[in-house]
Amino acid sequence: MYRFIIGCDCDGVLTDLYTHNVRAGREVFQREPVDLNAYGVDEVYDISDIPVVLRYAKAVGIFRRYCQKEPPREKALSVINELSGNGYDFHLITARMFADYRGILGYLSRSWLTGWLKKREFNFSSVQICSEKQSPRDKLLACRKLGVDAMIEDRPDNVMYLAENGIRVLMFDAPYNKDISHENVTRVHNWDEVKEILTTLPVPSEKGWTRLEREQIAELSDKEKNIYFRLYQRHLQETPFDHEKLEKGENRFRRIYRLLNLPLKLFFHVKAFGKKNIPYQNGFIVICNHCNSYDQYRFGLAFGNRPFVGYAAKEIADTFRGRLFDSTGLCIFIDRNDRTDKHNAAELMASHMAHGRISLIFPEGTRKNKTPEGRAKFQNHFKAGTAVLAQKTRAAILPVACNSFGSRGLVRFGELIYVSPTDDIAEKTCEIEAAVAKLSMENFEYYLTKKNRTNELKEVREKYKEYLASIEKKESI
Repeated sequence: MYRFIIGCDCDGVLTDLYTHNVRAGREVFQREPVDLNAYGVDEVYDISDIPVVLRYAKAVGIFRRYCQKEPPREKALSVINELSGNGYDFHLITARMFADYRGILGYLSRSWLTGWLKKREFNFSSVQICSEKQSPRDKLLACRKLGVDAMIEDRPDNVMYLAENGIRVLMFDAPYNKDISHENVTRVHNWDEVKEILTTLPVPSEKGWTRLEREQIAELSDKEKNIYFRLYQRHLQETPFDHEKLEKGENRFRRIYRLLNLPLKLFFHVKAFGKKNIPYQNGFIVICNHCNSYDQYRFGLAFGNRPFVGYAAKEIADTFRGRLFDSTGLCIFIDRNDRTDKHNAAELMASHMAHGRISLIFPEGTRKNKTPEGRAKFQNHFKAGTAVLAQKTRAAILPVACNSFGSRGLVRFGELIYVSPTDDIAEKTCEIEAAVAKLSMENFEYYLTKKNRTNELKEVREKYKEYLASIEKKESI
């Protein structure tokens, strides 16, 4: 039986955010609204004349009372819990204010949210916290990795971004989204309408999923490819998975990280750029260039204490690095000369991704410094496996460049990249390869310019140009 996956926003969907903002603002600020079509309470009321500290204190007070006491919309609870027992999985996808913060405000916001959901007994399969400042980007990430059949949303920028990226959106009507219109957007006014639409969603295929070879997939129409990978993702999500074992491995990862963090910081002096591009939620693929054996340590220092699953060559299994990786239970050892072993490892990694984990992959397949020929290159060309993994799991790819200059390491995070069912894998591999190379070049520009090593920088620029040309040549074949 096909199980529908539904994404659901919180504020403005589970609650009537607009009515709350008008009511609470009038009570707290003792004035009349100036823009009844605005989204936030600070926009509905012009409060720019209130001193910043007092304005902030009043706003936090409104937010706290809203988080703890605001009632759900009529029938929101009954519809979600009824459908959850009849072939639907609901996932809360929210960019609740402060929820992605690391400090006390973040802790309070998340605890108020979970407390409110628990008190009212909402039946959500997961809660996906999105960045408040990167809400559209992170909500798309959550929708794609979960494989949602529909997203229930109200905020205009989120609605349009999701719709433009192929997500079907049920948009709760509000004055602040009255001008929104898109072929992927259906306006709803209450939870009865939501239920009616959800219960008439078409099943993508009555036949279910059957594995096809790459050559067979290439012969499918665009519509057939979309259905095939949609069902493939659902197959991976429904594959039995030992969550308890993996959670134990993640806890070991965190303990090892805390033990090694200070010694590694003393040995590797790492500066990170672009950390705002790292999603708060899990369930994405990190790809990184592979200069030497210490790349994962430099990356880890920049990425923070967030567990990730990674590949490692079987030949290092008995080394210190291999035993360290294996101790976490998050390492997938792979025999690169065994096609069956590579296939099984790829399926295991896909299963990890389908269950919301982070993966770290070095698409070059081996270290650049392993041979004199490698050291002479700007970067090795990428294998296609990462793009294939992203296509069948719909997970976002986070490109990263890690470069070392003696004891100094520079780690630069780029913007998320997606691989769609209809994308050409070879072309997409070239795209992500070029994205990492660009980040790497930015690291060289930063360091060598700072050190005034102009001749060396000129040589690197020439290598970079040659490398980009080789990518273009590979893409045209």
